[in-house]
This record gives sequence, structure tokens and C-alpha cells, in this order.
Amino acid sequence: MKFSYEWLSSYLPGPAPDPVALRERLTAVGFVVETVEAHGGTHVYDVEITANRPDAMNHRGLAREAAVALRRGFRDPEAGAAVSEGPTPVGTLAKVVVEEPSLCDRYSARVLEGLRVRPSSAEAGERLSALGAGLVSGPVDATNQVLWDIGQPLHAFDLEKLARGTDGLPTIVVRRARQGEKLVTLDGVERTLSGEHLVIADAERPVALAGIMGGLETAIAERTTRVLLESAHFDPGVVRRGARLLGMHTDASHRFERGTDPEATLDGLDRVARLIVATGGGTVAKGVIDVRTRGARAPVLALRLPRLRALLGMEIPAARCVEILAELGFSPRSDRDTIVVTVPTWRVDVALEEDLVEEVIRCEGYDRLPETLPSAFVPSAEHRAFAFEDRVRDLLVGEGLMEATTYSFVSAEENRPFESAAPGPPVSLENPLAEPFSTMRATPVVGLLQSARHNVRRGAKEIGLFEVGHVYGLGAAAGTVEERIREERRAALLLGGLKRRHWSEAERPVDFFDGSGAVTALFRGLGLSDPAFEPAAFPFLAPGRSAAVRGSDGTLLGWVGILSAPLAAAWDLADPVVADLDLGRIETRVPPPPSSVEAPPKLPGSDVDLTVTHALSRPWSELEAQARAGAPSELLAVEAKGRYKGPGVPDGFVKTTLTLRFGSATRSLSREEINSWRDAAATRLLSIPGAKVDGIAAATGTEDA
Repeated sequence: MKFSYEWLSSYLPGPAPDPVALRERLTAVGFVVETVEAHGGTHVYDVEITANRPDAMNHRGLAREAAVALRRGFRDPEAGAAVSEGPTPVGTLAKVVVEEPSLCDRYSARVLEGLRVRPSSAEAGERLSALGAGLVSGPVDATNQVLWDIGQPLHAFDLEKLARGTDGLPTIVVRRARQGEKLVTLDGVERTLSGEHLVIADAERPVALAGIMGGLETAIAERTTRVLLESAHFDPGVVRRGARLLGMHTDASHRFERGTDPEATLDGLDRVARLIVATGGGTVAKGVIDVRTRGARAPVLALRLPRLRALLGMEIPAARCVEILAELGFSPRSDRDTIVVTVPTWRVDVALEEDLVEEVIRCEGYDRLPETLPSAFVPSAEHRAFAFEDRVRDLLVGEGLMEATTYSFVSAEENRPFESAAPGPPVSLENPLAEPFSTMRATPVVGLLQSARHNVRRGAKEIGLFEVGHVYGLGAAAGTVEERIREERRAALLLGGLKRRHWSEAERPVDFFDGSGAVTALFRGLGLSDPAFEPAAFPFLAPGRSAAVRGSDGTLLGWVGILSAPLAAAWDLADPVVADLDLGRIETRVPPPPSSVEAPPKLPGSDVDLTVTHALSRPWSELEAQARAGAPSELLAVEAKGRYKGPGVPDGFVKTTLTLRFGSATRSLSREEINSWRDAAATRLLSIPGAKVDGIAAATGTEDA
């Protein structure tokens, strides 16, 4: 951003500072002067102004910083200068209505009559041309000069071109645009507007984009004699959003997007009115229209000197701290070891005590900081949500999965099949970087599918991935798109390819039970009871091979299943198992950490297997329920060991091997007991219609000879 050396010097009483010293000191306090160029009889500095310092994006603001850096005085030569007004009250010439007070908390206006549009003065022309700003006319150049002078964007309307309201007065209305309204801006481009845009309208139509650019229809022309001057304070978010939607960026929007000083509107009006009258004559109407919905917030902060010493590792006298803060406009007062300040309204970047520490040290000099290592810092407590997510990661890694981190932005085509898994309708970006990043994801599974395809195409045979992240959808509440966005925490899993439990076993394709087993292991690791897997249909999962994951109270906590065949083929994968779990709901069910542990059993248990041939439509839960029904307390667990579908198994059927684990904490179990319990479980399994148990006769429930 360019600044005139002569203009800056006008705010520094006494002899003009040395240009080289000014450059060095501005750089030292955080405003890096990248280049210095000669222009006419002055120098032009190209200064890097960070986005959090809109107060320094003008000559007065940067000159205030220069005065502190150079340890010399600062004076605003126009502060308190009066405006010569005529007898006609401004309220009889125009009216202002603010319909969106939350987006425009202050709108100030003056009216000038009887002026003649003439070129700017030579001084104004030199100042603006040095900054690369084009010259238009006296009134327009005056608004630009005030913008570069004090950072307050202004706009001049031809009063005669503003439509009149029912009371006969030219009317300004600050409102949201109506869907489909059009406005030709000063650059000659017709803009189609929506409810996302804040506009300045007259009684009939939009006449300017609030905080961005004025309209061509009401612009100052050669024959203009009556002018309404606008000086307002707009919400940074609505200006930023409106400019991005239209692909626009102006000097005004650059400042409004970052935050302007709500107390500068009247000062800006007075300055521009004096400039216009000086070049084009005319009369300033008596008074100012100043519609204000709320006063400017002036936060009061405390800077504790012990805290300053602890952060900086050095001592800065209290008197020096007060001096620096006073010169920056913070109105400090000392109270023992504390300096209490009132943050000036133009410093939108200062909100914390640490911000005050930064102000002191950057003006005192970063080069004065001692070269000492900071003392060790151990946080007193970890945030519960972060600790829970870390625990989930640890457990999933312990299950042999690898963590992936993928983009929250995906393509609309990739996201579309999973839209029903999102917390609401899809969230689309207005200005995506590219089509593959046009939509906020409905589930982290999309990113895992991208990673799995990438690895499979490079020869990976076994895929086991997970991601802990966020998903997005639009809520039903009224408001802007940003206000409606719902965000939820999820854990997603993807298993694919071939798998073996032990090196001595043959490889087999992953199946549904690998996914449900991983989910169950996660629940157990979190101290929760085993989830219920309820057969359910999801549009993106294979029919009959998917389930809803429910808690002990029946609450839906996620889903797991085999990806549908068309989707799997589209991703170049063979029947991958995917799962998505709602961490927000799960976290509320996690019990507190155990205060004691249970010792492992001293007596050995015994595992026995039963292989059941049953209809493919029979869910695992039915097999498990039959195995457990009427079983003794010594039955500790029922687990799925494997499934087989191939030669020797009728069409529509599958062989499932169950492992029954028996044990007791008080005695050793006899082989006869275990065999009898196994046979009883087999008999119960045979009660399932069409089921057969290997080695067990269907009629008697006894072993085959």
C-alpha cells in the first residue's frame, strides 16, 4: 500500500523526518517499507500493512505509528476544524432509513447545494496521483482524498437522481438486496444481486453496493449541483461476502472488510465537505443526518506488569509502558502493578492483554528482547473434546488402522451419493478453488475413498484407514448460509482388500464383520457397552450388508456396511467396508475413567467353534441371540470367527463360524460341561429356520457319527 512522505510529514510537527530514518523506524515497529520511490517533489513508500491493522491503511494512522516510532509529537492539523454551514436544515433536504441495523450500525450524511463540479486542486491532484489514484472530479477526488487521509470510505450521490419517498424527500434506504435486483456499478458492469448483498437504495431501487462501489445512475456528473455525501460503518462480514460473491475488490471494500472506525464517520463528512466547497463552491446544509443504532464499543483492558515481564522475559518500566500506550491513543492510567487502558475505536485488532504486551514491545523494540529460553509450560488440563478425539485415534490405531487427513472440500459428484449422511442439505461454495473442492463433505468416508483408490492403484492389497474430522450440512433455521451451517464431529473407517488374522492363515477379503468388529472394539475401548447393529438400508451401502449402529438406549450413533456395488466400481474398489460414527453423540455416553481395574482370570477358559449354514438374509444378531439364549453364566463371549460362501454352500446361504468362549473366575471347567453347553447352543441355532450346524444332527441335536 502506497503512502506519501509529504502527507505523512504533515502530521508530524516540526521539521520533516529523515526519509531513511522514517523507513527504518516504520519497519522496526511492524510496518515493513518494501520500496521507496521518488515522485515529483516527494517520496512514495510502499508499505506492507497486515490485514489486522486497518487503522494504519491511511496517512493519519500510519503517521501516528511513525510518531511513536520516532519518539516525536503527533498532531492532526484538521482536528476540530469547523464546517461553514448554510441556514437550510439538512433534515428538510433528505432522509435516511436503516432497515438492517445489525449490518449498518451508523449511517451519516451531509447535503451540499449550489456547487459546481470542477477539477481538484493542484495539491489534491499531486497527492492522489503519487498514490496511483486516478483523478475524476473535485467531489469524487475529495472522497478519495479523505479515504487515504483518515481511512474513512465515503461516497457522493447526485441528490437530484435519488428517488423521493412518500414525504417528497430524496430517500436513502440501507437494506438487503431483493433476489434478482440489478445494479450498474460505477465501472459500467451490470450486477445481479441476491439477499446476501447489502445495498444502499433510494425509494425505488438500489443505487450502490454498501461498502463496495456506488451505482452509475446516481453518480456525480458535470451538471451536478446538489450532492448527498455518505459516510457509514458497515459490518465487515456482509461487505466481504458481497464483494466475494461478485468478484469485486475496491479501496472501500478493502477497508470495510477489515474494520473501520465507527467514530470517524462525522470527521470524514466534515473533511470532504470542506474540500468540495474549497474547489467547487456551494453551501453545506445545516446539521448532519446521523442514524446510529448502537454506540461504539470501547473495551477496557488491564495490562499487568508482572504478566508483561513473564511474557517478554525482560523489564520495561511502567512509565515507559504508559508513554507508549498514551501515544498510541489508549488513554492509560496506572493502578499499582496494573495499567488500565480504554481501547480506541480505531484499533479493532486489540482485544486481549497479550495484544497490549505486543504494542509495548514492538514500540520499545523487538531487538531489546533478551536471548533466553522460555521456561517450560505444562498445560493444567486438556480440553475434553480434544482428549476424547485423541482417545478415539489411539484406539483405532491400536486396531491396526492408519489415520488419514483429507480435505473437507470435495466435488459435488463425489458428495452426492452420501448427502443423506450429512446433518442437512449440502453446503456449496460460492467461489471454490476448483470443481473438486466445490462442496463441504457429508462424511469423511469420501476422503477415505479418495485415499483408498490412490493406494489401490499403486498396488496396495490391504487397506485400513480412519479419519476423525468434521462434516457439514445446512440447518433448517432462518438466516444467512453461514448462520445455517451445521457442523458435526465424526469418525470414519474404511477397510478393503485382503486380510488375515495371523501369518499362518490364508488371506480372505474383508467383510461386514471386520467393520462391525472395529466399531465394537472402539466402543469397548471407550468403556461403552457393545453397540447394536440393526439391519438398515442406506442408499450408498449394499442391500442386506449394512447396519445402523445404535447405543444401548436405541439412539442412532452411526452406520457401517459394504459400499454399494456401483459406488465401489466407480472408486475402483472391491467391496470396501465403510463406517461413519457420530462422535458428538458418542462422547456424551462415555463413562468417567475407571477408578479400579479387574485382574485377569487366574483359571484358563476354553474356546469352542460352531459353524452354522444359514440363509444369507439372517443377521448376525439373530445367530448371537440364539447362542446366548439360556446359556450359563460361564459363557463369556460369542464372536464371529469367519464366513464362507462358495463351493459346497447352497445359493442364498452362507457358512458362519461362531467362537463361544467359556470360563469361570472360581473354578476350572470340565470338558464334559463345555461340550454339553456347546451342544445346547448348537441345538438353539438349529431352531433357526433352514439352519444347519456342522457335525450336529438336525433332528436330535446330537453329534453326527
